[in-house]
Amino acid sequence: MTRDLYEAKKELVIFLRNNDVLSTTTRGVTTKTDTGTFTNASTFTLSTSPTAVKNVRSVTIATVLKTPYTDYTVNYDTGVITFTSQQNGAYSIIYDYGSSDKIFPDFPQSNLKLNAFPRIAVDIIGGNMKDIDLGAITSVHSYNITVVCYSTDVEELEDMTSAVLNKILANKKTFYYFKYITPSVLGPILNSPGKGDKVLARNVDFVSTLNYETN
Repeated sequence: MTRDLYEAKKELVIFLRNNDVLSTTTRGVTTKTDTGTFTNASTFTLSTSPTAVKNVRSVTIATVLKTPYTDYTVNYDTGVITFTSQQNGAYSIIYDYGSSDKIFPDFPQSNLKLNAFPRIAVDIIGGNMKDIDLGAITSVHSYNITVVCYSTDVEELEDMTSAVLNKILANKKTFYYFKYITPSVLGPILNSPGKGDKVLARNVDFVSTLNYETN
C-alpha cells in the first residue's frame, strides 16, 4: 500500500473525534443519523451540507457494521461515502456535522481567541524508511506522530491528554494507515506561544512501526 500522509493523519483526527476525547458540545458539532434502504448502491451522499460533515461514526447496512477504509471510504470535501462493493438493505449512518471543530490535522494559528480552546492538533513530525529487498520493491516505514492538547485549564488539559493516550493505546492495532502505534514521549506542560500564560499545551507522541509498503 502506498501511503498518503495527509489521509493517514486525517484517520487519526477522525478517530479522536469519533472517540469523544472532546465532547460534541465542546467541538460545536451535532450527531445525526441518516436512514433508508439501499438497492445496489455504490455511493451515498450524506444529507447534511458536505463541508459541514466532520466525522462518520458508523455505517450499518442490513444489520452489519461496516469497516471504514475496507468496506467504505468517506470524502469529507463532498460528503460522499463510496463502498467497495454494491450495498443492499436498510442502512443507518451516524455522523457529526457542524460549522467548525476543535480537533484538526494542523496546529492552531497564533491569532486565535481564547474561545477557540480547548483544541487538539495532530501531525506526523518525522519518520524513517528502509528498503527490505534488493529490488527496492518493498520498504518498511516508521512514523513519529504528535498529538498536542491545548486548554486554558490544567485539569482539562490533563484529562484531554489522558483520553488521547488511553484511546490510542486501546486501539493501537486497529488503524488502517498505521500497522501498529505505541506511545513514545509525554511532553511537559508549556505556555502556548502568543497567548501569554492563558493557554497551556502538552504533547503526547507516538511511533508507528511495521508499516510495509510496495512500490
